[in-house]
Amino acid sequence: MQKESISFIILAAGMGSRMKSKTPKVLHLVAGKPIIFYILQKILCFSNRITIKKIIIVLGHESELVKEKIYSHFPKVSFAIQDKQYGTAHAVLSAKKLLENTNGKVVILCGDTPLISSKLILDLIKLSKTVDLGISVFKAFNPFGYGRIILDKLNKITSIIEDRDTNKNQKNINLCNTGIYVSDIKLLFNLLSKVKFNSKKKEMYLTDIVDVAIRENRNIGMSYSKEIESLGINDREDLSMVEKEIQNILRIKAMKKGVTLVAPETVFFSHDTKIAKDVYIAPNVVFGPGVKIGEGVRIESFCHIEGVTIKKNSNVGPFARLRPGTVLEEFSKVGNFVEIKNSKIKRGSKVNHLSYIGDTEVGNSVNIGAGVITCNYDGVNKNKTIIGPNSFIGSNASLVAPLKLGSNTLVGAGSVITKDIPDNMLAVERNKQVIIKKKKTKKTK
Repeated sequence: MQKESISFIILAAGMGSRMKSKTPKVLHLVAGKPIIFYILQKILCFSNRITIKKIIIVLGHESELVKEKIYSHFPKVSFAIQDKQYGTAHAVLSAKKLLENTNGKVVILCGDTPLISSKLILDLIKLSKTVDLGISVFKAFNPFGYGRIILDKLNKITSIIEDRDTNKNQKNINLCNTGIYVSDIKLLFNLLSKVKFNSKKKEMYLTDIVDVAIRENRNIGMSYSKEIESLGINDREDLSMVEKEIQNILRIKAMKKGVTLVAPETVFFSHDTKIAKDVYIAPNVVFGPGVKIGEGVRIESFCHIEGVTIKKNSNVGPFARLRPGTVLEEFSKVGNFVEIKNSKIKRGSKVNHLSYIGDTEVGNSVNIGAGVITCNYDGVNKNKTIIGPNSFIGSNASLVAPLKLGSNTLVGAGSVITKDIPDNMLAVERNKQVIIKKKKTKKTK
């Protein structure tokens, strides 16, 4: 059976002024990923079910910055520019030229709704087979701020009223517009050509296509969705609400895969965090982007981990910071108040207390004592330290890179090591201890 041809228009031209930010709204991060990426990835996951003809993003504010960010990850996306902000209908019209020679249906989406579900989009596409214009709607617990769906006695849509234009009775209506539509491409632009500027706002409302469609006796249908699926991000409060929802999704997904979260609400994942089964995560742990964790790993409280691979049966924390480029191999251990950056800790090695390890390769079965520092930066360059297997680095030692310590080396506590150490050697660098007898002092009356 031939797959249906669908194009998508994503509206992302708004100023996003309520975000109070220099960053364009659709590029703000949720679980470490730009808002608009969620929508694009949701569309692309339909590629085995429908024929995706075109994906067009309508841009306005900071269009070059947004375009560059999106294009680097989604090179097949097209862009339309809305030079002046004349409303949502005008924004859709900005995409007209890109669809002039394209047949099939078009779905209009909002660029600030990262929680949109596959079901919402597929239900709308299914609805489009039986109606001229399909609208996704939901019942709101508190409809304030949403456009209201006005129905007749036969439960047919008669109009959509923006919240600011509702009268006292209409404000009590809880059936609301998501701002997500589907129609035949040619019909959509025919309807849009008849939408007029609102005299008060001097904008063209996309919702007015409903009035035009009714005047032309077009068949209009609704598909119901959940309110949370179309939650738009307009300000920082909305952003935090969406982050909360995404984090709950990620936590549940992790637990279903066999991960123990002692206090799930205190653990924060990135969208790309990969965790194997039988991992234990204590409260107040934060994962940045690019983290992979193997089976049987235990992560104690108050750790921050980003850009790190932790292999099976390793222990981390509490109060550890693991920075990008770090790899912990099997059965390694990183303890409290340890920071590791761009380093490889090999099998069975331990960095237990109050240490900084940067740009370092630590061999198998090495013990790093409390307070050890690898001095990797000379003010100009980052330099590498290599510690051979089965070595022991005494407490409060400073290893000044570039430096290579052979296998089975021993570094005395408090030493400052600046030269390479061969295999099977002891290195000590410290001043001779001097003990001086204290002078007696006269007692004061």
